[in-house]
Amino acid sequence: MSRLRFLTAGESHGPALVGILDGLPAGVRLLVEHIARDLQRRKLGYGRGGRMKIEPEVPRILAGVRHGVTMGTPLAVYIENADHAKAWATRMAVEPADERGNEVSLPRPGHADLTGAIKFGHRDLRNSLERASARETAMRVGLAAAVRRALDELDVRVGSFVTSIGEAHATEPPESLRDLFEEDADALALAADKSSVRALSPRDDEAFRVQIERAQQERDTVGGTFEVRVTGLPPGVGTYAQHDLRLDGLLARALASIPAIKAVELGDGFRNAELFGSKVHDPMDRKGGGISRPSNHAGGLEGGITNGEPLFVRGAMKPIATVPAALRSVDLRNGEADAAHVERSDTCAVPAAAVVGEAVVALAVAEELFAKLGGDSLAELQAALRLAWRRARLLEGHVYLCGLPGSGKSTVGPLVASLLGLPFVDLDVRVEKSAGRSVPEIFSGEGEDGFRAREVAQVREVSRGPRSVIALGGGAVTARAVRYHVRKSGHLVWLRAPVDLCAGRAAAGRPLLAGDPLGKLAALAKTREPLYARISDAQLDVEGLSPEQVARACAAAVRSLEAERAWS
Repeated sequence: MSRLRFLTAGESHGPALVGILDGLPAGVRLLVEHIARDLQRRKLGYGRGGRMKIEPEVPRILAGVRHGVTMGTPLAVYIENADHAKAWATRMAVEPADERGNEVSLPRPGHADLTGAIKFGHRDLRNSLERASARETAMRVGLAAAVRRALDELDVRVGSFVTSIGEAHATEPPESLRDLFEEDADALALAADKSSVRALSPRDDEAFRVQIERAQQERDTVGGTFEVRVTGLPPGVGTYAQHDLRLDGLLARALASIPAIKAVELGDGFRNAELFGSKVHDPMDRKGGGISRPSNHAGGLEGGITNGEPLFVRGAMKPIATVPAALRSVDLRNGEADAAHVERSDTCAVPAAAVVGEAVVALAVAEELFAKLGGDSLAELQAALRLAWRRARLLEGHVYLCGLPGSGKSTVGPLVASLLGLPFVDLDVRVEKSAGRSVPEIFSGEGEDGFRAREVAQVREVSRGPRSVIALGGGAVTARAVRYHVRKSGHLVWLRAPVDLCAGRAAAGRPLLAGDPLGKLAALAKTREPLYARISDAQLDVEGLSPEQVARACAAAVRSLEAERAWS
C-alpha cells in the first residue's frame, strides 16, 4: 500500500477548489454525502462572515469511486466556489482579462499578503491573499471526510470542540458526555455541533458568544482554542525510530499548517510544563483486562507512539488578520502610511478551525495507521487491525464470547471459565440485576436503545474488573463502545452456529425474536455475522458438538491466543 498523500489547489475566489488523495484503501463505502457532511460542519459557528452564506459547499467526486465504493486509486474531489460566478468571474479569471479589479497594495498585519509578495514577486497582493486564505481548508476537510470513512470502518473516530474564545475558558463538560471522551470522539463532536460556538455546555456557549459580541461591537476579531480527540486507535501507531515519523511531530505539523494556528499542545503539554514529573506522568495499574491508567496527561502518546489511551491535541488560533477597524499599514505603491486592506471576513472562526483541526488530525493519524497495518483494501486493514490489538495485550486478559442468540454462550461460558480457572459473567444477568427488571421488561419500557445503553455500561464495568470469561449478548458488539472495551481488554471468541440451530435453542420471550424466531434470527445473522467475523480473534463452529466439546475447543483457542502475545 502506498502512503497516504494529498494535494489541493484553488484560490479563495477562483472557479473552484480541487484535491487529489492517494493511498485511500479499496472497499470503503463513500458517497458525496459523507464529504458534504463535514463541509457543512465547517460552516458552523457564531461569528462567521457572509461568505459561508454564499457557498453551498456542494462537492463532486470525479475519480476513485465506483458505485459508492473506493477502488484504491486516487480520489479526486471538486468544490465549486459559488462566489466566483457571482462576483469574481472577471477579476479572478484564468484567461487574460481587461478588468483585473483594484490592485491590492496595503498589506494586512498578520496575513501572508506581504510575505507572499516578497516570496513570489507579486505586485498585486491579491495573488498572495487568494491562496493564503483559509478557504483552502475546505478541500482538506473534504479529503479528510473520505479518510474518515475508512477510519470509521476501523472504529477510529475523530472529533473536536472549542475550549476557549477570547478570555472565556470552558468549564467541566456535562457528566452525560464524559464516556464519549474515551469511546467515541465523533459522537462528542456532534454534541458540540449543537452549540452555536461548538461548546460542550450551555454555560460555555453563552460565555463564548459574549466574547464574540464584544469583538463585533469594537469592530475587532477574536481567537481561541480547540481540542481534537481520536478514540479507538490501537497502541503502536507512530514510531520513535526516525524524527520525521514521530506521530507527535506529524500532529504538530498538521495543526500548525492551518491558517492562523499559532500554538499546538500535545496532551496537557502547557500545564505539564508547570508541574513536577510525579504529577505529570500517567501511572499504570493492573486491571483484569491488562494495563489501565487513572489519567491521560500524555494525550495518548508516549515516545511518538500511541499507547492505547484516547489521543488528544489542542490548537490555539489567533484572531483573524482582517480587522474591520483596520490596522496601520504601508502602501507599497508609494510608501505612504495608510489603513490596511480589508477583505470580507469572520469575527471569530474558532468553531470552524476546530472542524479543520479534525480534518488534518484525521489525515495525519490515518497515514500512520494505514502504514502500520499495511494492505491495499479495507478487508486487509481490518484483518491487520485484529492482530495489532491482539499484540497490544501484553498481559492475560478477559475472554469474551459472542454469537447469535441460542449459540450457547451462557451454557458454554461457565464450562470455559472452569477450564481456565476464571469466574464467569453473563452480561444479560448483570443488566437485569442492575435494572431490577428482566430483559423483556427493559425492552418494553426503554426500547432497544435503552437496553443497549445499559449493556454498554455493564461492559465498561466488567472490562475493568477481575479477569473473567464474559458472555456477551448477541447484539452487544454492534455498539462501538463495546468493541472498544473488548478489543482493549481481552480476546473475543465467536461461537458460530447455524440459524436453525439457534432458533431451536433460543429461549422464548426474546424481544427481538418475537413472532418469528427463525425469520428474525436469519435477519440478525445477515447483519451481525459479518461483524463477528471482522472483530473476533477466534471462531468456533459449534454444530454437532456437545457443550463440553465446545468449551474445550474454546479454552484451547484462548490458550493459543495468549501464547501469541507480543510479551509472551
